[in-house]
Amino acid sequence: MRALLLRVVHAATGDDGTGGLWKRLTPDGRAVLRLGFVEARELGHPCLGAEHVLLGLLRHGTSDAAALVRGRGLDLDSARGELLRVGPSLGPATDPAAALAGMGIEVEQVRRRLAAGFGSEAVRAAEWRVRRRPRWRGGHARPDALCVHLLANRSFAIATRAASRHGAVGIGPEHLLYGAVSDARDPLGTGFDRRSLRRLTRVGWTAGRPNPLRLILEARGIDLTALLDDLWPGD
Repeated sequence: MRALLLRVVHAATGDDGTGGLWKRLTPDGRAVLRLGFVEARELGHPCLGAEHVLLGLLRHGTSDAAALVRGRGLDLDSARGELLRVGPSLGPATDPAAALAGMGIEVEQVRRRLAAGFGSEAVRAAEWRVRRRPRWRGGHARPDALCVHLLANRSFAIATRAASRHGAVGIGPEHLLYGAVSDARDPLGTGFDRRSLRRLTRVGWTAGRPNPLRLILEARGIDLTALLDDLWPGD
């Protein structure tokens, strides 16, 4: 139970065990993820997935990684349109807490234990900080913070390893794109055990479905392996 609590606390407080990604994000990398959350919320999607990282990258727009994607014929409006056509990793009607329960994480039980250990006010404050920024700072409502662990963890872990492999101190847009595209080459649910996959299908998850990011890119004739090679030739 201690390991489970730590796992969920890390997800809820912005450190989901992905090798220190949150602390290493460059200002541009942080902006890309913030805008990815904004895109997910504006589209009514309950969780951040690799497809929203792409939208955040294109909405940010100033990085070499964004220019690379645009140069292959995909802009923000086109990416949004394709995502609306193929659908997100987890559908708009899905309850994030139910999705996490599919992985064996009982959110309310965890919240009660956290409140007992840290106090209810501390737990509510932590959730508030993750889910939204103050309006005076240009904040937006965000998808459930715990869902970051569910959908984007593998993508973030790949991005973190890529940055370390190339000797980068900070994790920027190019690393986030590399992680998202690398993750998208595999079907949804890669790395989940059978029990989790069975439970997730009950809340709208389609086991083995192609990653929406892959479908978005391929609809525009973008080969994922070629895109990764353009990011880092010979990697």
